[in-house]
Amino acid sequence: MNNYGSEIIDSLIKMLKRRVDDWEIFYSLQNGLSIEVKDGRVDAFKVSSNKGVGLRVFKDKRIGFSFTSLLSKDSINELVENAITGSKGVTADEFLFLPLPQKTAEEKLMLFDPSLAKISEEDKIQKAISLEQAAKDFDLRVTKIRKAGYSESFFQTRLVNSTGIDADNSATFVSSSVTVVAEEKGEAQMGWEMDMSHFVKDVDVEKIGRDAAKKAVDMLGARTIKTVKCPVLIENIIVGEFLELIAPSFHADNISKGKSMLKGKKGAKVFNEKVTIWDNGLLPNGWGTSQYDGEGVPRQKTCLVDSGVCADFLYDTYWAKRGGASSTGNAARHNFKSISSIGISNLYLEGGDTDFNGLLSSIGNGFLITNVLGAHTANPITGDFSFGASGFWIEGGKISYPVRGAAISGNMLLLFSKVEVVGSDMRFLGSIGAPGLIISEMEISGAD
Repeated sequence: MNNYGSEIIDSLIKMLKRRVDDWEIFYSLQNGLSIEVKDGRVDAFKVSSNKGVGLRVFKDKRIGFSFTSLLSKDSINELVENAITGSKGVTADEFLFLPLPQKTAEEKLMLFDPSLAKISEEDKIQKAISLEQAAKDFDLRVTKIRKAGYSESFFQTRLVNSTGIDADNSATFVSSSVTVVAEEKGEAQMGWEMDMSHFVKDVDVEKIGRDAAKKAVDMLGARTIKTVKCPVLIENIIVGEFLELIAPSFHADNISKGKSMLKGKKGAKVFNEKVTIWDNGLLPNGWGTSQYDGEGVPRQKTCLVDSGVCADFLYDTYWAKRGGASSTGNAARHNFKSISSIGISNLYLEGGDTDFNGLLSSIGNGFLITNVLGAHTANPITGDFSFGASGFWIEGGKISYPVRGAAISGNMLLLFSKVEVVGSDMRFLGSIGAPGLIISEMEISGAD
């Protein structure tokens, strides 16, 4: 266990003695760098740093919270007083308590890249320039490059509470993304791509640039189609978007409040038996991986959907107590300015055995969805959705031509119940991962 923030934490502990029943101190530091280039030159260069401490106190089953980024003696005194005063104005809650120390899993999490600090700023700028250049060089029809960027951050936290927990997490984060415009015969199409990892060697900026440019170029000459019912292949990145939409339905607080499409469905078949969904806080090199959650509870791997059956939900300490369950290590906390709440770690749909070309062959004739518009408009409680969609028409198991101006609508539970083939082409964007899926049949609304 490191001594990160020890002086501040020791001071707070002395101030809190005999004044509250329990306490939790959360200390965090984050340093970041982001670079954007335009026409081979730096367009924006931002360096950020913030650190501070959040304090949660418990007194007579009442909770108080305060935070500060000013770590002077006066500020720390004020932090304690504000938290205690805040606890007096809230309603007592019998389910408020702090977790006890637990043994952590012995896993190699692969979260920290020591080489990142050794790379010069000039080399990091060159990464962004190479990203832009790779996109430009891909095809003469590429006419504009927008937001060609590289970013990184270092994040370190330490949580100490009155039950004996002393938990620290540290990680590096690297990402790069670009938006590309391709034009031909008065038509313009956009392509976007990104990648992210805890390790700088995993983020291939030139590949990102080429892939974004290819997406834009491949959509040139897109046609509209007539309304049709057909099999649909949903690209892995779009399946990930859909999975992100249903993720809050696994949160125990949303279940309790009736804000989940899965309320009352535990133990019931909700998806096709080919669908298995995990939340894994111990996934090596996972974007949402950590040794502990935002309350100092060890992370774990939880099966949420087991062969189509709703198997479990995600809990923090409070909602586990209310629900007569155990915490799944899913208290999410991003910085010192707020208390934790239930959140995913690494949520993913388990992959199958069929690669992308195999998915294309399996579908025969149908529609490949590579982009949706309006995903944020889906109803998180009912699962109903209506999205704009674009992609490619497939004939004879091969991509035939690009399609624009289509639309899809339906219900997320019904969509995942119609899964026919699960791909092996797993892809993570951030904390969400998914393979491509073939849906047995969907209605694609066209231009007619």
